[in-house]
Formats: sequence, structure tokens, C-alpha cells
Amino acid sequence: MITELKSVRDVWKKMPTERHARLVLENAIWGDDRFRPHCGSLSSRPLRGASVRPGLYQCVERECRSQFTVITRTPLHATKLDLRTWIAAMFLVLTSSKGISSVVMSRILDVNQKTAWKLGHATREMIDDRQGIAGRLSGGVEVDEVFVGGKPKFRHGVKNKRGRGTGKPIALVAAARNGQARAVLIPNAQGRTMKPIIEAWIDPTSALITDKNPSYGKIGASFASHHTIQHNKRQYANTKTGAHINTVEAVNAVVQRALIGVYHRLGRKHLQRNLDEIIWRWNHRAPESKVRKRKSSSGLSTAETTTVWRPIPVVDQMRGLLCGAASRQMRRTPSWGLRWP
Repeated sequence: MITELKSVRDVWKKMPTERHARLVLENAIWGDDRFRPHCGSLSSRPLRGASVRPGLYQCVERECRSQFTVITRTPLHATKLDLRTWIAAMFLVLTSSKGISSVVMSRILDVNQKTAWKLGHATREMIDDRQGIAGRLSGGVEVDEVFVGGKPKFRHGVKNKRGRGTGKPIALVAAARNGQARAVLIPNAQGRTMKPIIEAWIDPTSALITDKNPSYGKIGASFASHHTIQHNKRQYANTKTGAHINTVEAVNAVVQRALIGVYHRLGRKHLQRNLDEIIWRWNHRAPESKVRKRKSSSGLSTAETTTVWRPIPVVDQMRGLLCGAASRQMRRTPSWGLRWP
């Protein structure tokens, strides 16, 4: 089993043939239990013969008897691409710090832009945590909303509104101090809209930390404690309570950097997928202690230990990603969009 991938070139180096890539997918999606995607049966047998395509199995249940492969009813369903190209696309999405555009991906993988666009969205389809496997956030949890979009085009004599006065999409973001985060698009920033989402995300024994937005007032009563920071009075941290929302604002900054540096424009139709991708990379990091030596003005050397968050190995991320591939079939539409059969 492959334990490390350092580059796109490494995908072809460690998987000399498509058969090796298929075995990697089977191990990640099925593990020790090869299940039938239609009926859920664990009883199947491999089909062999000159006219049988590689990796084909048949359910042995009398009521079913259907044939399937590891990519049946997954976002890779009915693909004509080499499976190594799919693994390389996942590698690019998971390792790019702010995301990767379909234009750049098409150049790296030597496919056309429309194919690269589908590869990117198929990977984001598997990233979506529909089953809530990640669980609730706990401890100190910061919550804030971010208005996604760049600056409007300058027009002489026109004063553009800011914040809630704009028509930009609103994303509600929560970030725990332990390195986990959540994000979802919301129609408005009112308390009745955010309350059920926040309560579903965060354990009630946690400490909620927000800004002075009045919408969070009643929401905070559902948690063990509620601390606020008032930015319009230049208050950015409370030394007595340890309250600040720097963590969640760091998540918001990653969203804005992805907009400015990679995608340039995030349409509302697929914006939630881009948020899921950014949050996935944020959640799949591990803390690492780093010792830094500093010299004072008097010449004395001191050592400081700081915590640095680094991405977990990409192979481990792929295993987690592919665990959610089953029963997530995704197809193209005649107009080059996406549909879910």
C-alpha cells in the first residue's frame, strides 16, 4: 500500500499501470469489505475472461446479480480517464494551499479545461461531509460571518455600501481552538437563521466567542458561556477571559485569499463546494511543536517553543476523502454542468 506521495509525478512513479491505481482505490473505498453499491451486499465474485474489463465484479445475491467496479456510483462513475489522472487531480486539490483553478489543473494533467473542471468538482463532491462524521466542535469556539466577494468596480460618484449593505453571499464560519472548523452559506445574518446551524455545529458545553453582533445575543444563552469582542472600539482580545476571534478570522482570510489569488470569482451556484474544499484543508492539519532560538540584546540565547500547524500526509487525506465516495454519483449535463442521478 502506498504510504506517501510527494508530487504529481510520484503518482505515475508509484503506480506504473492503471491496475495499481485501481487497487489503491479498492483499498481506500472498500477496505476488507467489498460491497455492492446498489444492494449493499458483501457477497460478490470477480469476473475474468478475455472480454471482461479489469476490476469487474458480480453480486452473488440471487435478487441482484448486478455487475460493478470500484468506481460504480461514485463521482468517478463511467469515467474514460486513466484512474491515475483522477488520483493526481485529488492530489492537486488537497495539497494546494488556496485551491487550484481548472485552467492550471488542465495544464498539469494534460487534459482539457472542461475535464479538469469536472475533476475538481468531483473531488469536492467527496469532501462534503453529509453524514456529519466530523462531529461537533468543542472547547472554545469562535463564530463569525464573512461576506464573500471582491471590491466592486469603481464608478465615479457612486459610493458602494459595505458589509451587510452589500449583496454579496454570506458564509457563516465557526472555528474551534483545536484546529477544526465549519462553514456554510446562509441567506442572511439574522439570529433565527444562524441559531439552529450553530447549535448543530457546537457542543452546548463549549464557550462561544463572537463579535458584538446583536444576533448572537440569544444564541450565546445555549452554551456554557458566551464572550464577545467589540472591534469598532478597537478591542481585539480580552486578556482576562482569553476571548478573541482571530482563529475564525484566519479561516475567513483563507477564503478571501482563494478568491483573490486563485478563482478570482466564486459563483453562488458552486460556492458551497469551494467552502467545503477550504474547510477540508483547514481541518486536516496537525499541530507540530517547533523550537526557535533567539538571542537577546545582551547576547543570551533563549529557546521558545511554538506550535505550527502542518497538513497531514496527503495519502491519509485521500483515504478519508475516498471513504465518502460511495453512492455519490455525479454526471455531466449536456450544457457542461453537473447533475446527480
